[in-house]
Amino acid sequence: MLRPLLFLFFLLFCLNLQSQSLFDSLYTSYQTEVYFATGKADLSAADGLRLDTLVAQLRAQPMALHIRITAHTDSVGNPAANQALSERRAQTLYKALQQRGLQTTDIDVAGFGENQPAASNDTEEGRQCNRRATLEVIKQVPMATFGGRITDQTTGEGIPDALVLLRSKTRADSTRTDTAGYYKVRLPKDSVVKVEALAPNYFFESVTMRVFGSPDLYEKYKISPDITLPPAKAGEKAILRDFFFVGNQAILLKVSKPELPKVLKFMQINPDLKIEVSGHVNHPNLSPEHLLKWEWDLSENRAKLVYDYLLENGIAAERMTYKGYGNKEMLFPKGGTEAQQQQNRRVEIRVTSSK
Repeated sequence: MLRPLLFLFFLLFCLNLQSQSLFDSLYTSYQTEVYFATGKADLSAADGLRLDTLVAQLRAQPMALHIRITAHTDSVGNPAANQALSERRAQTLYKALQQRGLQTTDIDVAGFGENQPAASNDTEEGRQCNRRATLEVIKQVPMATFGGRITDQTTGEGIPDALVLLRSKTRADSTRTDTAGYYKVRLPKDSVVKVEALAPNYFFESVTMRVFGSPDLYEKYKISPDITLPPAKAGEKAILRDFFFVGNQAILLKVSKPELPKVLKFMQINPDLKIEVSGHVNHPNLSPEHLLKWEWDLSENRAKLVYDYLLENGIAAERMTYKGYGNKEMLFPKGGTEAQQQQNRRVEIRVTSSK
């Protein structure tokens, strides 16, 4: 038997090496690992106490649950014998749950022998990680159909083959629109999802909304999963929304860093576009001539931050320039509210040429 501190060490080591399976409408709400001595399939007293606690918790939950038990071995010995050993380890867990009175009609049991190692079998530490059984408690997630249409802002026509990225707190997915610009996916009901749309020759846009179970609710609450994309033509520009900086610095806030890959993707799917990245600051009621030099530099450095990111990620320098505009092009020259001032301090993409 391993000593407690050593057991804790290899337990953390093993868990970091394993990945959780993803399902369309299921998720693992609880997972625990049981580790065995070489050639053994019996549970320790500590493992028995953990199962006592788990079964008590499961009995208190009214919803139907699915349990999956998978067991494994290290690579020492004969593969056929290891397969049989893994099956015995899985049955040990199954019987332990049964003895504790858990309803066992919805339990999957499988042994994989030495075929799915969680760590290298070249060390004792790795072999101990592999002498394991995994118990997963799986809940079903109510799913709902979610979909909308991606359209051209100028013509109102659907954009075919547009890339639609969907991201919620627990998962990420992607799809493409059909020939009429429609997309449809299955997502967890009542989850909040951010939908981003990108297409060649268009600027990108996004919406954040709740996934309702009924299409009527979208009309009731006057929200729409549809997204309109403005064409990315020479002379046109788009504000990089959700770009927020540390006050008076060219440092992007952590919450805004996921926006940078969207700009990169825009440049990648539009290889013929050339752009200017423009930076702006907020300083209402002050003429640009009286703006301090550091404020001009700040607007330029914020634009350069985006430029540098694109350059570092493979976008050719000849496709890009950057420039600071100080407060010359404020959207709200008087900037009476915090929201207006926030929109004044922004970064934009201007298309300088396109084919």
